[in-house]
Amino acid sequence: MLTISGTGCALMDYLYADTRLDSPTFLKYRSREAGDGGLEPGKLVFVEDLERFANAMVQHDTARESRQPVAMATPSDQRPFDLILRELNGGRAPDHANLGGPSIVALIHAAQMLEGNDARVRFFGARGNDATGDEIARRAAGAPLDMSGCVVLDGPTPFTRVFSDPTFDRGHGERTFVNELGVAAQFGPEQLPNRFFDADIVAFGGTALVPRIHERLGALCERAKRGGSIVVVNTVFDFKSEARIAASERTGRERTRGGWRWPLGADDGTYRHIDLLVVDREEALKLSGARDTSAALAFFRAMGAGAAVVTDGARDIRFYSNGGLFAPIDSGALPVSAEVARVLRSATRPPGDTTGCGDNFVGGLLSAVAAQLGAGAPRGKLDMVEACSDAIVAGGFACFYLGGTYFEAVPGEKRRRMDPLQKLYRAQRGRL
Repeated sequence: MLTISGTGCALMDYLYADTRLDSPTFLKYRSREAGDGGLEPGKLVFVEDLERFANAMVQHDTARESRQPVAMATPSDQRPFDLILRELNGGRAPDHANLGGPSIVALIHAAQMLEGNDARVRFFGARGNDATGDEIARRAAGAPLDMSGCVVLDGPTPFTRVFSDPTFDRGHGERTFVNELGVAAQFGPEQLPNRFFDADIVAFGGTALVPRIHERLGALCERAKRGGSIVVVNTVFDFKSEARIAASERTGRERTRGGWRWPLGADDGTYRHIDLLVVDREEALKLSGARDTSAALAFFRAMGAGAAVVTDGARDIRFYSNGGLFAPIDSGALPVSAEVARVLRSATRPPGDTTGCGDNFVGGLLSAVAAQLGAGAPRGKLDMVEACSDAIVAGGFACFYLGGTYFEAVPGEKRRRMDPLQKLYRAQRGRL
């Protein structure tokens, strides 16, 4: 049996649809400078940082008017974020709540695509001992994912408030995320059992939201690689590193190791233990310190990553392979699905959003790699273009429903719904 083990970010997403990211309320809390804790389209901030940012804005505005600093006033039983949230959502309840997170969403998609094959997909992580944690367990039970490695810790379950604007970027849509780490801050390498590493594929997803795993990412990747596993890493916006770098720039302190780059694990040695790295364009530039995607890919190659894929929203993906997992490709590019773009522009656009597109893209890569291995393709000969094609369709299909995770009414439903898109995309690819 082929096994995929994954760890990283898992949480509840609370989605507020049709939130204008250019509204006066959003602009009130929009970031003034990098890493200051304000909201940014397409980026994530932590609740505590947004609270500090909002309080600083109140103090600044009050001082400007009366020259007397005043803290943000909130009822004693509420956090400042409760007031911010009421302003941003108008006091309404979330339009949708869903299981989210760059690790678990990708793993669920892979499990759905591989169901019926001789494959097993497992998640190892943490949830809190609260009602939100119980909800994660209940929802995950509806997916073909082994959750036996998810531990219950004392504290709040991680959550993200997702503000989605389908009109942003000329109708392509965008989201802003506000995250509460909760017990994800406690989960560490010592809670990953030996069986986590006993897998054909070991996947680390969005570990910047699980700090103790992220700090030891290099050692964990090395252990998995040494045991013969294929190592896949997909990243998420690293707001903590961004805030540290911005603070260094503001105070004039010396650059951190690696200049102004985000760290990936303890040092750059992490990259050489990664068989497949998946990042979006901004993450690629922040991790590499490069000014464009080509230079970022060259950096990942020079650091030793076996293959890398850079996504860029509704624009072409870019990738390379050095031949360790996929057949060698010096430089490749593929467009997004024209059919998905057509549907999203149409009057019959489904009531979906872009939440989870990148996570499902990774899930498409995981399931494609597993399927090719299961069909007998040897390492070093896997077809990267085919794998990326599956990923592009998986990411595009996520725009057709709310939230990152698609829950099937019957096994195989998602795969059957995606089949027409797969055929149309391969036809599109053939015309290039």
